Amino acid sequence: MSRTANIQEIFRSIQGEGRYAGMPAVFVRFSGCNLRCTHCDTNRSWRQVKYCSYQPVEFGRRTAKIPNNISVQDCADMIYWLAPQGLVCFTGGEPLLQAGYISAVIKLLGNRYTYLIETNGTLSAALRKLPKQENIIYSVDLKPNTVDKFLQFYQAIPKQSDKYMKIILEKNINTNKIMAVLEKFRRNIPEIYLQPINNKVDRVLLQKITFLLDKNGYFYRLIPQMHKFLRLK
Repeated sequence: MSRTANIQEIFRSIQGEGRYAGMPAVFVRFSGCNLRCTHCDTNRSWRQVKYCSYQPVEFGRRTAKIPNNISVQDCADMIYWLAPQGLVCFTGGEPLLQAGYISAVIKLLGNRYTYLIETNGTLSAALRKLPKQENIIYSVDLKPNTVDKFLQFYQAIPKQSDKYMKIILEKNINTNKIMAVLEKFRRNIPEIYLQPINNKVDRVLLQKITFLLDKNGYFYRLIPQMHKFLRLK
């Protein structure tokens, strides 16, 4: 397990997506991703950076440039300085590329936080490096090009941890594949969030996928990226 990681930024803002939309959270954005999604709105995070941008004041414009790589202890300290409790969101890039590092940060910070891991759902083996505990939540993207790996990942999440899925509403989404995956969860209907790309809704696509979800008895919520409407990070 690496004791340092290349981190793009650490800041406190409002969670704009999924189950916790509207809640204040500390965000830790890691560098690096194993995918290259065309719709990615943070593709700058694919590459490592020389400095981590640390925003010591919530919603502030001023940032401190912290030389990378960031130690586990320094990351934990910066999170605690921003909020001594509450929601911490590990995002990216793909945060599970740094699963061992995240585990060490969680160990230092303890149970005063809820830890949300926003993942593309393709790195099942990384789950073994994380603690099995109730305050670790997984937000897993179900994307057209990762459908096959998604099922394996979602089922590998520890029973102690909670989870939900986001269906990214890309134009080329294969609704039949999506429904085929959801059918695997018939006995344990997942929590589903529909997320438009760049907050632009394709009405035909939306009509098609909601019809299929309704027809098959799934409950869902359509939630755009709230932070973009508010012009927040």
